[in-house]
Amino acid sequence: MAEAATPKPRNKIRTIRIWLWVITLLFAGMFFLSQCAMSKPQAKGKIIASCVKNGPFAPTWEQELAQYGLAGQSDKVIEPYCVCMWDEPLEAMSAKEIKAFSQMTPDEQLQKLGGEASMVARHQQCLRQQKSGV
Repeated sequence: MAEAATPKPRNKIRTIRIWLWVITLLFAGMFFLSQCAMSKPQAKGKIIASCVKNGPFAPTWEQELAQYGLAGQSDKVIEPYCVCMWDEPLEAMSAKEIKAFSQMTPDEQLQKLGGEASMVARHQQCLRQQKSGV
């Protein structure tokens, strides 16, 4: 009866191997899950890249460039403009706030960025900076 209660060495080895595979898979899973979550610099980079990609297609973009004497220079101006527009407001947010930012309503996002007047002032300031820099 004492022999039946103790597992055989082969069963112990098999159990250890199974648990080693489980632990290995858990570590691999945690590694890949950690890669899915963006860090603050990655999130800022994605937001700025989106601005660079989509900014020139805004209905009033070319008119605003012409207003500041930058007509036809959209390719030169867009990247520094987007960095100017987004870097400071996003730097003031924590990584958790940036992550929650995409789930907010547009009004909540605008308030998080300092309000409409603040964003319009930043927009004008960034366009003026591009005029002096080009």
